[in-house]
Amino acid sequence: MVKNDYEEAPFAAGMNFDLEEVEPFLKRLSSSILDSGLSQNEIHTIQSEINTMKEDHEEKDMGTYSVVFKGQPTKIRIQAEIHIEDVDKEVVLYMYSTQELVDVIDEEMMKIEEEREF
Repeated sequence: MVKNDYEEAPFAAGMNFDLEEVEPFLKRLSSSILDSGLSQNEIHTIQSEINTMKEDHEEKDMGTYSVVFKGQPTKIRIQAEIHIEDVDKEVVLYMYSTQELVDVIDEEMMKIEEEREF
């Protein structure tokens, strides 16, 4: 099997989310940053997969998705890791792609972090 650059790329953005923040964040990325992002169905599938994760520190590859960024077709690979404390479930979302797209995703994640502080 031939590995594509994005699968081996060291470029990743990652951030902790509460379970209910994942879907809105993916919708936000798809509508504000990407020319053509994740479909509603893909976002729903990712959220559903995360909901099934039950073990603390469980990691799961959510898949590689075709998107369009700045007019160029590219791929985003998404991984999720969950952390469970008492009854609270937190999700660490990792997104792998090209350096430029990862930088933009990272900026969006920083905006979310800033919004949380208010």
